[in-house]
Amino acid sequence: MRRARSRRGRSRALHEDVAYRVLGAGNVPAHRTVADFRRLHLQTFTALFVQVVQIAREAGVVQLGTVAIDGTKVHANASKRKAMSYARMLEQERRLREEIAALIAAAEVADTSKDATHGPDGAGDDLPAELQRREARQVIDRR
Repeated sequence: MRRARSRRGRSRALHEDVAYRVLGAGNVPAHRTVADFRRLHLQTFTALFVQVVQIAREAGVVQLGTVAIDGTKVHANASKRKAMSYARMLEQERRLREEIAALIAAAEVADTSKDATHGPDGAGDDLPAELQRREARQVIDRR
């Protein structure tokens, strides 16, 4: 959802951004399809989003804090201040879920706002009504 919180923004990114094209496997669905899919699969999408962020954090792609997979204590020279207790890990996961819920809510607000501006099926890059039909345009005599 980086820089593309509204469905129109995500749809536009599928056209313009190489990373989005790769993630979309070359498919460019309409913004309405993207929004309907997200709404239909919101619970699964949210759970998957949490997993993806956790995996990205483990791989070092993003920095959100520390992820502990195993509670086994191993003698090491690592900082004790950086170690994460189970309670703190649960708190971090709760915070992560809240942040993701806020992002999803922000996307919904952005979609609602864009729907109010462009209509439910307008892509946002349509020509103004007065320019859509050649017959409706004013003819200017440039002699």
